[in-house]
Amino acid sequence: MQTVIKKSMQDYSLGKRQRDVFIVFVLAVALYGFFRLEFLVWNWSQFRLVSGGDLLKAFLVGLRFDLSANSYLILPLFLIALISWSARIWPRVLFLGFLVLQLPFFILNTIDAEFVNFVGRRFTKQSLFIFNEAPGKLSSFLATYSLPIIFQIVLFAIFFFILWRKINQGSGKSRWPWVQGKWSKGLLLFATFIFLIIGSRGGLQKKPISFVDANVFITPVLNNMVLNTSFTIMKSLSKDPVAREKFFSSHEEYLPYLNGSVSEKSLLEGRRPPKPQNVVIIIMESFALEYMGRVNGVTGYTPFLDELAARPQTLFFKNGIANARRSIEGIAAVMTGIPALMAEPFISSEFTTNYFVGLGSYLGPRKYHSSFFHGGMNGTMHFDTFMKSAGIEHYFGAKEFPDAQENDGTWGIYDEPFFQFFAKKLTEFPEPFISGFFSLSSHHPYKIPEKYAEQFPAGPIDILKSIAYADFSLKKFFEEAEKQAWYQNTLFVVTADHTQKNYLPAYDNEVSKWKVPILFFHPQFPWPKVDTDQIVQHIDILPSILDFLDIKPKEEVLLGRSVFIPGERTATTFVEGRYMLIAKDYFIDWNAGGDFRLYASSDPEQRQEVKENSGRKEELVKRLKASIQYFNEGMWDNRLYYPRK
Repeated sequence: MQTVIKKSMQDYSLGKRQRDVFIVFVLAVALYGFFRLEFLVWNWSQFRLVSGGDLLKAFLVGLRFDLSANSYLILPLFLIALISWSARIWPRVLFLGFLVLQLPFFILNTIDAEFVNFVGRRFTKQSLFIFNEAPGKLSSFLATYSLPIIFQIVLFAIFFFILWRKINQGSGKSRWPWVQGKWSKGLLLFATFIFLIIGSRGGLQKKPISFVDANVFITPVLNNMVLNTSFTIMKSLSKDPVAREKFFSSHEEYLPYLNGSVSEKSLLEGRRPPKPQNVVIIIMESFALEYMGRVNGVTGYTPFLDELAARPQTLFFKNGIANARRSIEGIAAVMTGIPALMAEPFISSEFTTNYFVGLGSYLGPRKYHSSFFHGGMNGTMHFDTFMKSAGIEHYFGAKEFPDAQENDGTWGIYDEPFFQFFAKKLTEFPEPFISGFFSLSSHHPYKIPEKYAEQFPAGPIDILKSIAYADFSLKKFFEEAEKQAWYQNTLFVVTADHTQKNYLPAYDNEVSKWKVPILFFHPQFPWPKVDTDQIVQHIDILPSILDFLDIKPKEEVLLGRSVFIPGERTATTFVEGRYMLIAKDYFIDWNAGGDFRLYASSDPEQRQEVKENSGRKEELVKRLKASIQYFNEGMWDNRLYYPRK
């Protein structure tokens, strides 16, 4: 008996401990490959046009990122294995250590298969803010994804069962009998350490791999499939929220290349309404331009928005560009003119205490009543507190809505009743007023009232039925607004916060994933002749409203410009180190640290890089560099605003 106890308590040899760590590493890498397969299956509708060769390449390139992430995560276990452990304790230590290090990442990799459709990229450190929104919504999410969640739990149970069996296999004798001598043990340790260093770097190249190395395809969803969530989160931990790029020696050099530096006169001069006008800004959740009908030559899922865009009293910009891929960023772009050109949303970043001026702050001194409506739970994404910073006095959320029966059980009040609530409250406000509205029913899980379950077309992707319902709710709002006295003296601005999943082949490219409707509607104002084909972005909305109201601020953000001021304009977008500058004729694609690539706007799939038009490329590259440096210095130096010309 004493002999058995002595054997069970004897040290588990270093060679066997290293073997176990290696087994754990191999199993983890294999599971990451399965996560990639799940990502493919879950988002299969977006891969329908991708060739089998590209899918295979994505798995092979993705293995490099899996090795990198797991090399980082296995390192603590490698170090723990250097300590002498008994045969009874060691398997438990290894299993528990692996569980603590990897299980949170396993869960996030699973969630990311769906979450990537909301923000257009994998989870990063900055994406973790979404868990602040989980309280009160968890039960709805669990119900929506009950089958996938059960499948994942079973998968994890099987995986950890296999892991436990493998760790406990052969505890009596070494599978590597050659690792016995002092030199052989030292050589094994050295080789393992070198392997983990090379693996974590992603190879022997000069710089460790980063997000940019995953951009091996034109199709964005393929590049996201190459990555894994563990890698993107760990990589984002060491990154500054804003890069410190410096392309020009002084701001005098780059200011002329910015949209806001154009000195042309506004087309509204001498034409503006004589009395103060009301302003209503409506931001539709996930209303990608792709979902509209007429502009795309298809039936579409937004019949009312199509009709509104075609009215003679409307300026509809079919080349509208979102400055964000997340709602929290889109709100800041529309209401304050600050684009999302960094990894973290401005609202929740360290720079939110910087000096900035929102629409409410401009209009408050002119006796405008200001308000913002969002049917979500009060506090959602910090909208209520941010609106105060933007000078908006009154916030109306689910808490202020009188009928809790209209709550969808996940995000808040259904769009139709909340739009009607919005119309009623506007009638109660003193004029002039400025009010914003952000819809929510076209947000996942895309719930619509039971009474409309059969009324709207389902479409090839799950969001489209809720898009049709939200469009119907928008129509009902306008029908109610038309009856009110304030309607004839109101400027309406309608846009979307960002895009969502795509289903039309023409939109399966990086440029189109930023395209949203942007329109200005006034029931009785005769618009001047404006180029509605020009590039217009979210951050152009604020200066356009001020221009329409004949408000000339002393200082302004020079990244945007009123749509009524002629001259070339471009839009700059950003996702994880990848910038795009979109002009009417060409666009620039740049991964930080790489080459600036020029493509024709008629080639959004980036099939053929333009080489011959070097003069145009140089001009657009300077505009992109100017936008980046202006924004980055504006964040770090708290200087986004420059005197108005």
